[in-house]
Amino acid sequence: MPVGNWNLQWLNHNSQRSYPLTSWATKADNSGTIKIPDSFIVAMYLPISATITANAAQFFIKNILISPVGYSITIGYLDAGGEEIDVAVANISNAAISENTSFALGGINDFDDTIGHIVIGNTAEISRLAPGYYTFDYASAALETDTIRPAIRGVSRMRINNNLQFSDYVYGDVTLVAGTNMRISVEYTDDDTRIIFDAISGLNLNADCVCPVPEDGECIRCINGVCSDDGNFTIIGNECIEVVPGVNSLSFSDVCAQPCCGCEELDELVSEIQRFGDGVTTLQNFVSRLNAEVTQMSLVVLGSRLNDTGCS
Repeated sequence: MPVGNWNLQWLNHNSQRSYPLTSWATKADNSGTIKIPDSFIVAMYLPISATITANAAQFFIKNILISPVGYSITIGYLDAGGEEIDVAVANISNAAISENTSFALGGINDFDDTIGHIVIGNTAEISRLAPGYYTFDYASAALETDTIRPAIRGVSRMRINNNLQFSDYVYGDVTLVAGTNMRISVEYTDDDTRIIFDAISGLNLNADCVCPVPEDGECIRCINGVCSDDGNFTIIGNECIEVVPGVNSLSFSDVCAQPCCGCEELDELVSEIQRFGDGVTTLQNFVSRLNAEVTQMSLVVLGSRLNDTGCS
């Protein structure tokens, strides 16, 4: 214990004593590795619903996580059967810590509507302890009873369920607003107050229709220069042309067209193509021979000339 009190301000005073832990708490974890410094936690407020049967003297610090980036503190409850129940958790980032900073203490499991706070004094001493996850029991980290307050259960938050799609929780003041064809009314009875939602029609609750009315286009008067005297056109199919009406459309289908050639005709056509190919080859051979003959004749004729005078 430091000699003398350097400041009697409430939080500074708490940094020199066990509070919010009890004075008889050992503050040592179950393995005996560390002890919770007095300067680490200097205040705590944890509201517990009055509908939960809980003894304020049975709450304690259950776990502390020490890491290079921050701390996590779990508050536990020792029930009558000796079972240790997780009650609330505070996650604390080193980047957000300054002297005597308050952090949210959020309830979990059966205590999920609990919203409290925990005040961190300073981390000079606890930051020198080895990082790790440390567990405490009731005897080593029991909390003072005045840190636990009764909370009258009420509506603390709301969320919307739309076809099993849940919205985020909404806190604080909430106003229910009737939409199209919906009426909200409040009914007071001796036992409770009811909010009634009525899906109705009429009563001027319908929203005005702002849909644009499409304009009709000009009528068809002529098709390919053929005009109608009375504005009507008749499209007639035959045994091979089928006319099928659709949505703002007409479909023309050829239902009886057949190939004009069978297998025999196709085989004959292939034979003719082959003979044509053979003729082309023969013609190419003839042209080659003719070219050779013309070349030979040219050599003979040119060789028979003497100077500029031909043979007599």
